[in-house]
Amino acid sequence: MAEKLILNANLICKADRFVPKKCAVEKVIEVSDSEFRTFLENPMKRNYHLSAYKDLMGYYDDVYHGVLFLNKGNGDGFFVNSEGSDYARYSQFIPNARGIIRQHKQTGALEDLKIHMDCCIDRWLKKFANESKFGIPLTDLIDDGNLAEIFVDYASEMLSNDPRIETCELTHNSIEVAKRELVETRLYCPLRFEMDSDDGSGYPLEIDSANYIDFDYEINEHIRRDLCSDKDAMERGLAAYFHDENLDRKVYSVMPEVETRNGEIYGVVLVKSYGELEKSELIDLTEELTGQLSDGWGEGFEQHSVTLDGDEVYISFWSSDDDYFLKPESEVFPEQDINQGMGGIS
Repeated sequence: MAEKLILNANLICKADRFVPKKCAVEKVIEVSDSEFRTFLENPMKRNYHLSAYKDLMGYYDDVYHGVLFLNKGNGDGFFVNSEGSDYARYSQFIPNARGIIRQHKQTGALEDLKIHMDCCIDRWLKKFANESKFGIPLTDLIDDGNLAEIFVDYASEMLSNDPRIETCELTHNSIEVAKRELVETRLYCPLRFEMDSDDGSGYPLEIDSANYIDFDYEINEHIRRDLCSDKDAMERGLAAYFHDENLDRKVYSVMPEVETRNGEIYGVVLVKSYGELEKSELIDLTEELTGQLSDGWGEGFEQHSVTLDGDEVYISFWSSDDDYFLKPESEVFPEQDINQGMGGIS
């Protein structure tokens, strides 16, 4: 006998009524069991996740938009609409949220497969009702035309849901697939230039980046050589180090370089993605790249000097300063007519 279904639920004593609200999950964030319990025990406490994703939350179109925190351990959820705050202004505990997410992602073909296989099992049990043992010929499955059609539907649905795919059409004997064009997004950040100090202190000396304006070519050659030292990064750049499955599929490449613009030299991260990045994807990407520029690729890169006009210079794409940013081109240069990063590229 199957074990009883156990739910973690927020029970209300003698409730007079329930008024559910329509809630749209803009982002699912998996957290540890201990972090999740902290949310439940103190939902009004400042939550650093909400700062990054606050632009995804709000109330519009008669729907509460928010993020769903998912307990990695037991699969329960905690839905939050912070309305721009850093705490759970509106929230609700969601039992078995992982199961709800899994059901939402399940394709129609998988449901058809379950129904069809249930029918097959029922048919086999009736056919051999008087047998203590029976065998099921594999040809019953291989030659099952309905089963083959379900497999084709499943492949088509999975391809259509892939961020790399533009269209997917079934013909009489094949699945015709067209991939999305690559779209370029440019993210800008300030650069920090340092040199070894001459005073013997061992502390680096920060120097004005204006000294190296128009040294773009030399710096970018240094960056390319650095990336080429890792075969995984030669083609995809920093995208080769992604841990986020969705970003890994949606983003083809992430190439860092520098650019002199408006009399200043900036770090630029050229992102090529399959189609335009959604707002949540851009937030995820910025978070991922900030980490790589500070502790990943960027940490290793800034430890190797490049010779610029006779100086041995160390360049960092990240700093702990409060005014550090990694933002799209349109936000850094809002006054200019931005033509780059729009439409397909070859």
